[in-house]
Amino acid sequence: MAQNSVVAEGEEMNKLLDEYLNIISGDGSGGESPYEPDTTPPSISLQTSSTEDTITVIVTATDESGLAESETYTYYLDNLQQGVATTENTKTYTGLQSSTEYTIKVVVKDKFDNPAEEEIKVSTTEPEVPDMGDAKPNPDQDGPEYGTNTPIQDDQGNTVIIPGGFHLDKDSGTSVEEGIVIEDTNGNQFVWIPTGTYQTSTGAKTNNLSRRTFTSSGATEVSGDNVAYGYGGFYIGRYEQGTGNVCKVGVEPYTNITRDIAKNQSEAMYSGKNNNVISELISSYAWDTALNFICQTNSVGYTLATTTDRTYGNLYPGSKQNTGTYVADNYSNIYDLLGNCYEWSTEYSSNSNGPYVIRGGVYDGSNRYASVRGFTSGPNVNVSFRIQLYIK
Repeated sequence: MAQNSVVAEGEEMNKLLDEYLNIISGDGSGGESPYEPDTTPPSISLQTSSTEDTITVIVTATDESGLAESETYTYYLDNLQQGVATTENTKTYTGLQSSTEYTIKVVVKDKFDNPAEEEIKVSTTEPEVPDMGDAKPNPDQDGPEYGTNTPIQDDQGNTVIIPGGFHLDKDSGTSVEEGIVIEDTNGNQFVWIPTGTYQTSTGAKTNNLSRRTFTSSGATEVSGDNVAYGYGGFYIGRYEQGTGNVCKVGVEPYTNITRDIAKNQSEAMYSGKNNNVISELISSYAWDTALNFICQTNSVGYTLATTTDRTYGNLYPGSKQNTGTYVADNYSNIYDLLGNCYEWSTEYSSNSNGPYVIRGGVYDGSNRYASVRGFTSGPNVNVSFRIQLYIK
């Protein structure tokens, strides 16, 4: 009897064990096992925000079985760098380029290691551009000096770059067409020349950096000679260069020097002293572009390029004046461009008697005008020069 009882008990235990195994395998009368693994990935969504140099992504994720307790979220930027795994549902990228589109990808895992991923494109914002009022507080006061190259916006919505180490002069216009004047700590002044398309009070104008042929009614770009330069413009000296290698009003013109000395003096003005700009002797590209600009933005128009009338500049018959003192020769805040002295340029002449090109009118030459190209070989008391200033 005792032996039969043990056998019966063993059979009963085996039966219970079989039922248990059937239950957990999903084949028994008990239905599907509550221990079946979850194979459904999480549900996720992304929200982003951005500044000029940052992007922040916030992840919202849900899952019935719960999210993984470690390395829950893995973030990728443009798929170019190794993913950053974290338990945080927020990630901020810093040090990004402004006005640039980036791709953010996020992978989320649940407790059973099921992954789900979502991708979104987001752009950093454009740099904040101060307006002219910030750069020039009032008409009787110079603006603040800038430590780095800084874009500002004029009254017409044009962007102008103020180089580090310069400020807006109190005499500066508030729009490009009036003449944006910058000044360094030593009082040297330069005027912005826009290139490409820019806005004026009468509409958009185009002023490519190019050599030109001028008539009294317009200008034609020289085919094949176009060159490009960044930042939407450059600066030229507000005045002819003065003795002492300065660009200031009321100074005797710096004359009686060779073209090479003028070139060296131009380049030396900021070399090793200001890392934000490059100063050079004016080229015929810059000269023609500056002349085209003043013709576009003044009511006299292209007469300025070809006139020999002293009404417009210190032309024949006249006498040499200190820089910026012939009041009539002031167009968009640029002085002495029509007359006073010839000005050396970087252009070469094919004439064997004078390998270097001089530009502009002169007080003692009856057939000289702003757009003319002359030539000479050596120093002359009537030949000065002008600087062009490029932003690095």
